[in-house]
Amino acid sequence: MDDDFLLLFGVAHRVRRLAQSYLRLRKAGFNNEGQILVRSALEHAVTAQWAHLVEGGLHRFRVSRTWDQFTLAQVLYEESSDPDAADHVAEYKAHVLQGAKLPKVTEMFKSLDNNAFLRTTYKVMSQVTHVTHQAALDAIDSNDDGEMFLKLKPESDGDHEVLYALASCCMLSAWVIAHIEGSTDEMSRLQQFSTKLSMPFRLDAVLPLEQRRFKDEIAYEPLL
Repeated sequence: MDDDFLLLFGVAHRVRRLAQSYLRLRKAGFNNEGQILVRSALEHAVTAQWAHLVEGGLHRFRVSRTWDQFTLAQVLYEESSDPDAADHVAEYKAHVLQGAKLPKVTEMFKSLDNNAFLRTTYKVMSQVTHVTHQAALDAIDSNDDGEMFLKLKPESDGDHEVLYALASCCMLSAWVIAHIEGSTDEMSRLQQFSTKLSMPFRLDAVLPLEQRRFKDEIAYEPLL
């Protein structure tokens, strides 16, 4: 099976499940809380695009995966009473690949971004994901007389923008899998949707040619 598919199918499939989860939360009235899932979907979708489309990106993803497994084992076994803990950690360390790891997700956004859409969307979604001023503001409101009162259900501002961002994540991850599989029909269908919805399907058009893995393919102008 193709290395790209083995490494990236799970990433793309998680985008799909995150999207399904967000829609269920939205239906139940938890739009704001669901933004945490949209932020995660954006991370996954852009990582899949970067790993697949940037020269050397797939190897860097593979290196990062082995380091992630090793460092997780270190944390899990650090205080373990298991007498074989050190052996388990050593086993993971033995499989660590050398070379550059993936850049930070914010750096991937910057390298693939057009009109700051990725970075701006990620920053907005992060206001709900992390402990920020948004947590306090969502739960407190005031009237014209300056009286303060609790607001147990936060207002869902920017709902359309959140849905657009989530749909973009689905588009980006679906296109990666179609491209890996060489499915020209599916890629054509996604490109038509992309034009109709003014939504990107691949993000490498903004990269310098020497950084692009598929240098002979058409560099579609970014739609964002």
